[in-house]
Amino acid sequence: LMEFFLSYATVTIAGIFAFLVCLHYVLWKTNNRKKRAPAAAGAWPLVGHLHLLRGPQLPHVMLGSMADKYGPIFRIRLGVLQALVVSDWKMAKQCFTTNDKAFSNRPKSVAVEVMGYNYAMFGLGPYGSYWRQMRKISILELLSNHRVGMLEQVRVSEVQASIKDIYDTWKKNKGATNILKMEMKPWFGRLALKIAVRMLAGKRNSCDERASSRTRDALRKFFELAGTFTVSDAIPHLRWLDMGGYEKAMTKTAKEIDYFLESWMEEHKRKRASGQVKDEQQHFLDAMFSTLEGASSKDYGGFDVETIIKSTCLVVLTGASDTSMVTLTWALALLLNHNHVLKKAQAELDIHVGRKRLVQESDLKNLVYLQAIVKETLRLNPPTALLPARESIEDCVVGGYNIPKGTRLVMNLWKIHRDPSVWPDPCEFQPERFLTSHKDVDVRGQHFELIPFGSGRRICPGVSLGLQVVHLTLASLIHGFEIKKPSDEPVDMTESFGFTNMKATPLHVLLAPRLFVTYNLKSLFCTVMPSYHPISRVMEFLNLYATATTAGIFAFLVCLHYVLWRNNGRKKRAPAAAGAWPLVGHLPLLRGPQLPHVVLGSMADKYGPIFRINLGVLQALVVSDSKIAKDCFTTNDKAFSNRPKSVAVEVMGYNYAMFGLGPYGSYWRQMRKISTLELLSNHRVGMLEQVRESEVQASIKDIYDTWKKNKGATNILKMEMKPWFGRLTLNMVVRMLAGKQNSCDESESARTREALRGFLELAGTFTVSDAIPHFRWLDMGGYEKAMRKTAKEIDYFLEGWLKDHKRKRASGQVKDQQQDFLHVMLSTLEGASSKDDGGFDVDTIIKSTCLVFLTGATDTSTVTLTWALALLLNHNHVLKKAQAELDIHVGRKRQVQESDLKNLVYLQAIIKETLRLYPASGLLPARESMEDCMVGGYNIPKGTRLVVNLWKIHRDPSVWSDPCEFQPERFLTSHKDVDVRGQHFELIPFGSGRRICPGITLGLHVVHFILASLIHGFEIQKPSDEPVDMTESFGLSNMKATPLHVLLAPRLSSYLYEQITG
Repeated sequence: LMEFFLSYATVTIAGIFAFLVCLHYVLWKTNNRKKRAPAAAGAWPLVGHLHLLRGPQLPHVMLGSMADKYGPIFRIRLGVLQALVVSDWKMAKQCFTTNDKAFSNRPKSVAVEVMGYNYAMFGLGPYGSYWRQMRKISILELLSNHRVGMLEQVRVSEVQASIKDIYDTWKKNKGATNILKMEMKPWFGRLALKIAVRMLAGKRNSCDERASSRTRDALRKFFELAGTFTVSDAIPHLRWLDMGGYEKAMTKTAKEIDYFLESWMEEHKRKRASGQVKDEQQHFLDAMFSTLEGASSKDYGGFDVETIIKSTCLVVLTGASDTSMVTLTWALALLLNHNHVLKKAQAELDIHVGRKRLVQESDLKNLVYLQAIVKETLRLNPPTALLPARESIEDCVVGGYNIPKGTRLVMNLWKIHRDPSVWPDPCEFQPERFLTSHKDVDVRGQHFELIPFGSGRRICPGVSLGLQVVHLTLASLIHGFEIKKPSDEPVDMTESFGFTNMKATPLHVLLAPRLFVTYNLKSLFCTVMPSYHPISRVMEFLNLYATATTAGIFAFLVCLHYVLWRNNGRKKRAPAAAGAWPLVGHLPLLRGPQLPHVVLGSMADKYGPIFRINLGVLQALVVSDSKIAKDCFTTNDKAFSNRPKSVAVEVMGYNYAMFGLGPYGSYWRQMRKISTLELLSNHRVGMLEQVRESEVQASIKDIYDTWKKNKGATNILKMEMKPWFGRLTLNMVVRMLAGKQNSCDESESARTREALRGFLELAGTFTVSDAIPHFRWLDMGGYEKAMRKTAKEIDYFLEGWLKDHKRKRASGQVKDQQQDFLHVMLSTLEGASSKDDGGFDVDTIIKSTCLVFLTGATDTSTVTLTWALALLLNHNHVLKKAQAELDIHVGRKRQVQESDLKNLVYLQAIIKETLRLYPASGLLPARESMEDCMVGGYNIPKGTRLVVNLWKIHRDPSVWSDPCEFQPERFLTSHKDVDVRGQHFELIPFGSGRRICPGITLGLHVVHFILASLIHGFEIQKPSDEPVDMTESFGLSNMKATPLHVLLAPRLSSYLYEQITG
């Protein structure tokens, strides 16, 4: 045939060539000074660049290579037709916004004419009134939220039936391995077609396998032929030759397609005539019949109603089936090649769906990571690598170039979606980018760096429906089955030629159910559990112990109740917890063996989220619910703004001058204002950024030097991290506070650390004198004596720092830009008198405020960092993911900077989850009501202590799914809007209201920066296979009770450590 064509064409080439030369000359004269886009070289006479697009490289790859040479916009010739190739998102934006109407037409093609009902198939038809009418019907009638919602059960039932088919096949063919080998492309294809056919025609396409197979074959042939660039499309005058026989094959395929579309339509006509169709049961075909009833061909571009319906059905079928199959195939192939992503997606499903039911469409909105996977799949492997061509209906300007009417627009999505200036590591599969750097980028045509469904007037109208189908199918598959590759070889990712960007090779997988096995194991576990519980033995002991005093306690409580009832009339009081002892109340329960927050949590399970306890002679209100906490810190915040008096704050806190733990009043308000506006302002904290960075990098260098010295043959260093975190945070705080290198004098540094440790231990001790003030003179336990000794130690180094700063200021050695916190306080309080500041002299105010910052910034940071690292060691996949995020945003060629922290979204989620599970203090520092108030419907008298149980609130199962599990992903999905700054009362590790910690921002900066620097700089693992011990300790802060030993090895180049000078 080609020999015939060449012999036939030889005699006309000269004439055609002369005609083209003349045409080119005329056009050049006409457009004389108009600037044209660069023309690609390599065009052949007559056929232009067609030969380059026919192989061996795929067209989008070839055009991408040409873009590297000619730029993001250039011209090629497709036979006698001019085409503009766009490979840049900014140019694409111009085409689909400013020039959208100009490029709103589709070029004519033999395939759409023959198989698309002579261009009645509006998705690929020309722009005009008919297109506008059909687009309107599709959006408002067929693809409206109401219509799609009506058919939700259709989609869910088809997906679940197909999942059941896999399970039945597995059950039948699993063999001894309990694994099924299966090819997924046909399964995706059958399922996508079943869903489309049922929504379109209400038919179970699987009921008649022969008809179903015939439909699939016809549609597959449609895509193959529609993606074939025929000679007659490039050179219309040669159409009569039908070179390759494509038009003949198209005509045959058109008859096959019309056969089943006609049968569906006739069936629906019969049902409508017999009144079998109810409004709520209307499928797309019924909706079109209703909409087009009584319409004439004059109203719809000369097409009769039946042709319009069949062609529109074909649009829906081709748009919904093949593109979904392509996307699902690529998504699964990518997941198989990136098993950690698959496991993370399954973990997200386990969180939001669990393993006791199948996925529903209502779950999809919560599956944020799964959505990111689909976005990343559409970026790397869009259903069509080249958007279906458009054609300009008028002259326009794109990228500064004049584009004449009749030019075809070829949009290279493959090149746009892999632009390295937009997408770091553009060829890598990294769904996390859509949760971090590109979290606001969507696929609906408004972000032109990602337009897999097109944009502008010609965007696919079924984007939402298509995404629903893809998300539901993929979620159901990976939720229902464990899936892996048949071998250790990567899945072949070769693409094929055609209208859609299908995977060229089969996609074989190994499958095994992951739902029913879990259920059976759980049932087994429940069956073999013993019928008794160790707590019953404890209760028996307590009952025996309490028997002797029950009568007396009961009589005392009755008398107390009567007195309170007389005093408060009919006021409703919060439930009182049982188990109080005479005189000491519930104190014995809070002294062990369980931690106080755990004991109070158990009491909350019994008495409810709000109840009363006695702490000696003092009344305390225990709150264990976020809603009631909100009531306390909003409506009643002023009422609860006081702190109760305590021996520790009086003796060690400069007689309550330490405003963080001191009483509410004018002095507290003044000091809070100074702290917020002068010491912790963004400007002041920013000025000291270099201090924090240098201290962290110096400590990282210390680890490296220790590793280098002691690594041995294993190249690994064993190290205890709690002291390292403690030293680093103290060094950092001391430098910000006093401008001193605390690490320079190890003896003084150790003395400072010991004094602060003593302060925190004693401040967390509940002394008898706090509960029964009249017994203070006894100093039971010798705590007050120890406090006075510690107070002297603390005052020793604070006084030294203060005098040192006074000397520097007197000698003029301090510049404004070098001012640390101590200098700022001296400047701010200069000339102040004790009358202005609650009766405290300036030196006392400065030293007590320094102590607030030292205790608030060092111990809480150490606690949080210790727990964070312990959790990461017990959840290695989370650690690896955090390191991967650091490698993306920081790389391995430099150290972490504070400016990087805003990009480390997953690391931030890790810290949030750590603060949820292990807040720095399990119970918020107590407050005291200054007036009567109402909380949770109960009357709370003045003088009541408020104890907020963070440990219980942060593990509320009604707020947090799997509340005891470490799942940082929850803060990227279901709880992504929850913050720790006191506005979301389900997570308030720093408190809320007037008494919230004023240094939250600085504290989070320090914690994020240290943890990021540590896990970025070193590979870290446990010393053994045993989980890290997570036992908590008693005290003011919720410190890990046992050491945290790790094995460390550098993960960066040695010069990065060695260049650190400190």
